[in-house]
Amino acid sequence: MTLALLALVAATLRPRRNRLLVTAVGLHALGVLAGWLWEPLLPVLVGISWALLAFYAWVNRAIHGVALIAAGLAANAMVLLLNGTMPVSEGAAARSGADPAVVLATGEHEPITSDTRLPWLGKVVPVAFPPRPEVVSPGDVSVAAGIAVLLGMGLTGRREPVRRVNAAGEPLAADDLDDLEASEDLVVAADGDHGTMAAEAERQRSAVV
Repeated sequence: MTLALLALVAATLRPRRNRLLVTAVGLHALGVLAGWLWEPLLPVLVGISWALLAFYAWVNRAIHGVALIAAGLAANAMVLLLNGTMPVSEGAAARSGADPAVVLATGEHEPITSDTRLPWLGKVVPVAFPPRPEVVSPGDVSVAAGIAVLLGMGLTGRREPVRRVNAAGEPLAADDLDDLEASEDLVVAADGDHGTMAAEAERQRSAVV
């Protein structure tokens, strides 16, 4: 879902460094294939692909909602790489109405124990959605929130504000912006005076004729 959405963003909003997205997708596919040969490779390559996706999203954080997606992907990548699997709270799974045994049997999951690193970034958030109760991670929540913001802005037709930058591509400071706006006001005023003078000259020519 996240891969598909970021690919759609790359196709429609023209973000930067799209090669990172291609590399992350390739690593994810390679992880799935390599996991068939040697299972420990799957979480490592998937975690790296999530980290690349997080960096890609962070580079394009000016797009509404993408910073939340970057934070969520980075959190998921961190806990996956540190533990080798995605830790799951069996209590949270039970509270959501899901069967903990089924949750642990799907994908690269393991129960949270005293040895788990960053357990609070694992799947500890119960989602009691009647058709399919499940347990998700804080990173998943952040990604979902970012996707909602991104899609909401897209559906309402909102666009990013124009950023004022200097010749080096760096954002202008507040003083520079004030000077720029003052100079733009002078240009507008000069254009207005020029238009008034032209209209007066045209009126005088018409009166002579």
